[in-house]
Amino acid sequence: MSKIELELRVPTEMAGIKLHQYQKYAKILNGVEDRSNAEAAEFLNLKSLEIFCGLTLKESYGLPVSMFESVIKQINTCLNEDTPLIQRFKMTGSDGETVEFGFIPKLDDMSFGEYLDAERYINSVDNFHKFLAVMYRPIVAGKKGLYVVEDYQGTDRWSDVMKDAPLSVAFGAQVFFYRLGKKLSKYTVLSLHQQAKEIADKSGLSLPEMPSERSGDGISQFIASLEQTYEELMRLPRFHYTSV
Repeated sequence: MSKIELELRVPTEMAGIKLHQYQKYAKILNGVEDRSNAEAAEFLNLKSLEIFCGLTLKESYGLPVSMFESVIKQINTCLNEDTPLIQRFKMTGSDGETVEFGFIPKLDDMSFGEYLDAERYINSVDNFHKFLAVMYRPIVAGKKGLYVVEDYQGTDRWSDVMKDAPLSVAFGAQVFFYRLGKKLSKYTVLSLHQQAKEIADKSGLSLPEMPSERSGDGISQFIASLEQTYEELMRLPRFHYTSV
């Protein structure tokens, strides 16, 4: 890393970006109505350098054009990395104490309250630290790759700490939980339809088949609807980049 890169503190990967930095940027991005406007694009680029690299407005204007654009592209690359689920990660507090957090080891054991809280916060960027406080908690015991996390005590217990979690952890958990929700929704629809058929058969009634049983389109359309809903909720792009 060169001297100027060190001074800029340019993130080299998504894990080098903290959740609260992205939350701050996302709030600014949401407030810009016309992102195609040249002035708005310049403002967003300058704010990204401030938030992700620690540059003041004066310092940003002092950068060579080629370096300015290179840094913006690097941030864009970081924020568009693939995001697999990260099972465990460590964070060191201001007191120097390091705590290892683990993703809920067995989702089948998730309480109804945990699930409701996770579902409540997963699509809110402003509250995403609360979602992480549901899905990750300190590891209290572990052996041979297996571990046990602290009992759930509500989001307030660790939500502020999770603001400093790596963004890669946040996005990985979000994608995993979303995909899990799609699977559960698919199984639920199939199960409910099967139960309805059994009741109809016992009553001597005729229940139309689901389109999926004839062509495979019904469930596919349902899942596509879920995906569309999710995309609308998460319409905020990870990063808005405009060349200078």
